[in-house]
Amino acid sequence: MAIVTTLPAAIEALDLFGTAVFALTGALRAMSKKLDLMGAIVLAVVTAMGGGMMRDALIGRHPPAAFVDQSYLLVAVVVGVVTFFWGRWIREQESWLITFDAIGLGVFTLVGAWVAEQAGLSAVGILFIAMLTATGGGVLRAMLVREIPFILKKEIYASASLIGAMTYLLLENLDISEVWVIWSVILVTTVTRLASWRWNIHLPTA
Repeated sequence: MAIVTTLPAAIEALDLFGTAVFALTGALRAMSKKLDLMGAIVLAVVTAMGGGMMRDALIGRHPPAAFVDQSYLLVAVVVGVVTFFWGRWIREQESWLITFDAIGLGVFTLVGAWVAEQAGLSAVGILFIAMLTATGGGVLRAMLVREIPFILKKEIYASASLIGAMTYLLLENLDISEVWVIWSVILVTTVTRLASWRWNIHLPTA
């Protein structure tokens, strides 16, 4: 697959969608912890942007992409505020919320893998950065509210991101169309996450 300098417009739109979904989950967690409006905004921003900022810090990408394009921060803040006032209704829609979150996981896995490739990282680096981008925000959110990070529990979440990142590397080595790589990574990650949730498939626990 040829190296490109920008993601296609459709993927940039999905990246914003993923930002909104992760901001939503962060704000909902703030509500479950009985935090105030500022708490909801902080958790929304951290969840939505934390993984990408950690990624950019590790690969030396300055300033972080989230600060170059302020639309990401704006989306996270707006979603945090809206969720704070209308979150009770949103919490009742578990199935589609999990679906959107799974799509966001797929999108962020793709973006993380792409950015890592542009930075010239090896296959191992691409896998790590892809997972960090997709799950880092959730880890920071858990730390702020003193919980065990979701990726350390039995849920197939980080594992779904890893499978998506591996799909990226595999298809890239086959030198197929960029469009196929993009949508395949999102689809594989999303379906893996949703299938594990739907059929209650978990990793072994201690």
